[in-house]
Amino acid sequence: MAYSLSFTKSILVLVFIADKIRRGETEFISTKVMSEVLDIPKPTLSLIFNNLIRAGILESKEGVNGGVRFARDAERISLLDILMAIENQKPLFQTSFDLNAKGKRPEGVKNAVIRSLNSVEQTMKNELKKTTLKDILDTQ
Repeated sequence: MAYSLSFTKSILVLVFIADKIRRGETEFISTKVMSEVLDIPKPTLSLIFNNLIRAGILESKEGVNGGVRFARDAERISLLDILMAIENQKPLFQTSFDLNAKGKRPEGVKNAVIRSLNSVEQTMKNELKKTTLKDILDTQ
């Protein structure tokens, strides 16, 4: 599979931010605090933030009271939104491959495998689209 651990870490980061904001502790959450509490190295966290900011999920502010916060409400952020922000449209399965065997049957099998894997990925994305960050937060 091709997806990275950053997708899962991103969900945890967003839950952490939401919990801090829900408790009224701060509007912007610092990278340093999240790195220490979630045990995610700052460079990894920076990449996650950059992707989530680019996707319009988070916004950032520099300075003493800086950090990140949600750019939109948790009920408008699906797990699919997070996945697409982190994985940048990368497919779950690698399906670009060549066969040494030539002919109708090998090509037919290859195409059937690709269709099947693409279908599995689409089903997964449809399910991720149904779950929002708010749904996850409400299960706690």
